[in-house]
This record gives sequence, C-alpha cells and structure tokens, in this order.
Amino acid sequence: MTTLAKSSLPRDFLFGFSTANYQIEGSVVADNRGPSIWDHFTHQDPSPIQDGSSGDNAADSYQRWREDVALMKSYGVNAYRFSISWPRIIPNGGRNDPINAAGVKHYRDLIEELLGNGITPCV
Repeated sequence: MTTLAKSSLPRDFLFGFSTANYQIEGSVVADNRGPSIWDHFTHQDPSPIQDGSSGDNAADSYQRWREDVALMKSYGVNAYRFSISWPRIIPNGGRNDPINAAGVKHYRDLIEELLGNGITPCV
C-alpha cells in the first residue's frame, strides 16, 4: 500500500474529515432543537434503515465536540467539513421564526475551537 506524505501536497491543500450533522451530533432535543425531516423519517418507519437506528444518539458529537476537535488535531488534519443542523438554529423551521441562540452558540464555539487548533472549518 502506498502512503501519501503531507509534504507532497500543495501548501494550501485542505487535508481533513467531513461529517453530516444528523449522522454525528445526536442530542436531538438538546438546547431546544426542533425535529428534522430525518427525525420524522426514522421514527415513523425505521425499516428503510438497515439496523433500524436513528440519529437520536449518533456519535454524540453535540456533547463531545471538544474531544472531536482534539482527535482531529492529533491526526494532523487542517480542515473539517461539517453541516449545520438547521432545526438546531431555527427550531420551528419557518423563515420568520425565532433563532435559537443556543444552537448558534454551539456552532460558533465549534468554529472557534477549530480555528484555535489550526483547523479550517468548512461549512
């Protein structure tokens, strides 16, 4: 097997990980998060999911994000692509509905932690 040396990549190459919020965050009701279409889908009929699971717990990254960032740093990555859980930002889902400050704070804290560890956030 051939390994790729980071030194062989261009200086501006982003080398990292990516995730999808529903598959990693868990904590589906924490801090007033509203239900997502995936919550409805997996709870109404879990049969299309091979193991019948949902994102209710996932990898619990919503609670363990600091550990996740520390792991990424230990692996030497310089980028992390993640998605935002819009039901965490706008729990009621409407254009004119209130913004959930706790949801905004979560992603702001994550971004600041990434930057503080030399990891470029890609949203």
